[in-house]
Amino acid sequence: MNRELILKALIDWNFWYKNQFVGIEREYSDQLLDLLEKGLAISVIGVKRSGKSTIINQVVKKLIEKKGEDPFDTLIVNFEDSRFGDIRTANDLFSLYELYKELRKKKKDSKPYIFLDEVQKIKGWEGFVRSIVDRKEANIVISGSTASVNNKSVREVLAGRHLILEVFPLSFKEFLEFKNIRLETELDMIAKESEIKVLFSEYLSYGGFPLVVSNERDKEKILLQLYEDIIFKDVISECNIRNEEEAKNLAIFYISNVGNKIRFRKISRSLNIPFRNVQRYTECMKNAYLIFFVKALSPKLSEMAKYDKKVYCIDNGISNVLGYRLNQNIGSLFENLIFLELLRRYGINNVFYYRGRRGEVDFVVKVKDEIREIYQVTYQLSDVERELKGIEEFLKIRKTKAYIITFDDEGEIKVGDDLVKVVKGWKWLLLE
Repeated sequence: MNRELILKALIDWNFWYKNQFVGIEREYSDQLLDLLEKGLAISVIGVKRSGKSTIINQVVKKLIEKKGEDPFDTLIVNFEDSRFGDIRTANDLFSLYELYKELRKKKKDSKPYIFLDEVQKIKGWEGFVRSIVDRKEANIVISGSTASVNNKSVREVLAGRHLILEVFPLSFKEFLEFKNIRLETELDMIAKESEIKVLFSEYLSYGGFPLVVSNERDKEKILLQLYEDIIFKDVISECNIRNEEEAKNLAIFYISNVGNKIRFRKISRSLNIPFRNVQRYTECMKNAYLIFFVKALSPKLSEMAKYDKKVYCIDNGISNVLGYRLNQNIGSLFENLIFLELLRRYGINNVFYYRGRRGEVDFVVKVKDEIREIYQVTYQLSDVERELKGIEEFLKIRKTKAYIITFDDEGEIKVGDDLVKVVKGWKWLLLE
């Protein structure tokens, strides 16, 4: 290990002698700070280029400026930097850790904060993390390829020793903050409604990847590069897929069909991809946070298993720009956007759709045994009767809060003894 080269790299990445890029603050930084107090390792996972590294920088800055930590009590190592190329194994990590302890200015009994970014490049890194946590020597955060940082073997080694923080591309509220629009009160929202609606159209079409939002030009070019990074690095390379064409065709199929029901055997026949390959590639895409599946809600587990799942994409920009459509379907993009917000609020295991005899409900939020709310999503409320069929059927089975989310309609519709609220989508995204 070249000591001087390593030291220069550490100086470049850390807050020891200079500030690092922190961008616009995101809520994840406070969430990560809270998790660090638990005394466990924290795995920061999510789709590539969703802002994980910047969030780490935000946390370190807060540790220094708000909690009074010495800059040398924080260590950031980004293993994408080729200068860390000699660090290949857990033993090398221990050597790096010993070097870092030499540099610290505080007493040896104080606990530093260690952030290992793109840690999947180090063989056996989880053994190092477990050792640090078990000996209570440091607070430690890891991030990198989700498939590698959160796979079965890692979960076994770190069982009971780590927590997970999922990071997604920008929410609509964060998107507006990136556009220098801050909404503190309802009055702010009313005063800036016209501007918000214009920006909502951009968000609907190009999504929330920070790099895309920050660049006014070349959005489609950036999205194409982001998509290729995800497909080649986190899907094809991560899963050692030999038939790249099959995997790419399947990915395009999924992101072109957001909001639609899918069945693996049907996909296998239509795309001429072996059934087992469809299953394997799909799992890789899920692990890369490229796609998500929503199950049908049914009282019987056997019925839930046999019903088709609905597919959604991590970002509207990817679905809109990369997806293959004969006609642009703004309704599908709108539904995908609402799904992503429900994903942020409740997590994938708590979001379902309802398939009834007379109709369907796009989203059902179920937390443990409680049905929290149901949502029907339509960009324009042009056929009220159609949208109410599934809601009416569901409410006869279980009483709960019911909503129809549109782009810009608002009001209430009486359904028997129940009231269904019609809400503006752009406003709903801003209210939690």
